[in-house]
Amino acid sequence: MSCTRSVLIGLLALVIFPLLGDALSRWLRVSVPGSFWGFLMLSLALGVLREVPRALSSASAWLLNHLALFLLPSLVAAVVGLRFVADAMLLLVVTGLLVTVLMAVGGSLVVSALKDRQESVDDA
Repeated sequence: MSCTRSVLIGLLALVIFPLLGDALSRWLRVSVPGSFWGFLMLSLALGVLREVPRALSSASAWLLNHLALFLLPSLVAAVVGLRFVADAMLLLVVTGLLVTVLMAVGGSLVVSALKDRQESVDDA
């Protein structure tokens, strides 16, 4: 199978799983995003296969190699939108820093608790 065809098949799989997740989310009538269900189904499928198919690996590698191209529209929108948020810039910066600090502290507390728990299990 050619490399291009393998990448296309992998991309198709990466698109189909979120679509299946959307369908499942609508069918179950739950407020969980379809992309979550799609990711869960993809994870289960890979767990059953116990290896990543070559097509999926090729598509993932291609996407990661071209990741900067996917970020450009967001960056351009952010730069263009800066003039609209100039009035609230101080609030945005302070809030962003506060959330970053809170997440870092929360993450370190979780890691510390998990380490303590693992050590107590290892000691037992």
